[in-house]
Amino acid sequence: MNDQPNTELTIAWISQGRLFVRQGTSPPREIESDFAKQAQQREFRDSELNAWKGRSGVWGDLGMQPPGVAPWENADPRRKIRFVTACRGKSADEILYVLDMGAVGGLFSYDLRDDIECRLVHRQGFVARDVSRNPDGKELAVTLPRDDGTIGLSITRHDGLFGHTVALSDSLDEAPCWLSDGTRRLVFHSAVLGRNEHGFVVGKSPYRIEMLDLESEKTSTLLEEDGFDLLQPRMTADGGLLCIRRPHKPATRHVSSLDLLADIVFFPFRLVRTFVHFFHFMSMMFTGKPLITATGPEQHRPQASPYLMLWGQAVDTKRILQTDRQGGQKQPLVPKDWVLIHRSPDGTEKSIAENVLAWDMSGNGEIVWTDGRHIFAGTADGTTRQIDEGDVIERVVALS
Repeated sequence: MNDQPNTELTIAWISQGRLFVRQGTSPPREIESDFAKQAQQREFRDSELNAWKGRSGVWGDLGMQPPGVAPWENADPRRKIRFVTACRGKSADEILYVLDMGAVGGLFSYDLRDDIECRLVHRQGFVARDVSRNPDGKELAVTLPRDDGTIGLSITRHDGLFGHTVALSDSLDEAPCWLSDGTRRLVFHSAVLGRNEHGFVVGKSPYRIEMLDLESEKTSTLLEEDGFDLLQPRMTADGGLLCIRRPHKPATRHVSSLDLLADIVFFPFRLVRTFVHFFHFMSMMFTGKPLITATGPEQHRPQASPYLMLWGQAVDTKRILQTDRQGGQKQPLVPKDWVLIHRSPDGTEKSIAENVLAWDMSGNGEIVWTDGRHIFAGTADGTTRQIDEGDVIERVVALS
């Protein structure tokens, strides 16, 4: 890493499904997809043309919506489109990103200098979790969820086409990153899934760091620790390894006798609440009138999920945002034990930052990370500066 902060650092981040870019000391700007806008307009026109079907015929005469259509649902198609992940392109002026548009998804490139978007891949069911571009510009590493609950690692051409799966195990293989030494090697984190006798997933192992050599077609484990997840690996030119370390939380937990007693005591109240909400839903479905009005009309509007899934763990963003309003300061989304560490080739470890939700490293070795609310940049001598802030920052990418 450089000894002095790089004021010309270009970074990008995804916050609540929206993509932002900041170049040097310039104010951040939001990147909007022209392809997504056109898709929105087409879907909105189609929904308007077909809107009469929900207000006519036998259902309309009875004052009811068609089956399966909730009258309080927001029909605005824009809520379906979100940026999922991003990575640097062939230069600091290009960014690659994945768009989730509901039934379809796509991989796009964007020229920051000329504001030109290029569609690379666009098909049904394509929602890559991660994408990483080989420094030689010839290949991409992408991770794609599969129907059996696993996440597979695939290698494609530089334009995202003709991909082939390189990891077929019953595992979650995510966050690939190519080595910058000119070889076809990459590192990623991986967790093995545990299934019961019926084939259902019941748990997963701690995430470990693995390296894949495409030339020899071999995979080796670089680092694993009992009781800890090791996430988002990056390797430096001297062979050092950087990653996030967090405590591993098993999917199953011990149920105490106190928890069992509480379930027994509150069972009648929970059963009554279930019946009330069921008949409230049926009333809204067939008459459009709510049975529950004490909390006002706001409760009938669709609400975004208050949880952010981070490598298999859910973070209650709603609770943290409420804490902000009470304390007046933005609190990190993840706890202090989410630590970004550096492990040298001789095994020496050093802690770089705490409360690290996601991070990246620029081409000259400067580190950029986020705690979910703020974005920081750091240098080798421990100098840290805050670059920007937001509400729910999910990803951060160093472009330059």
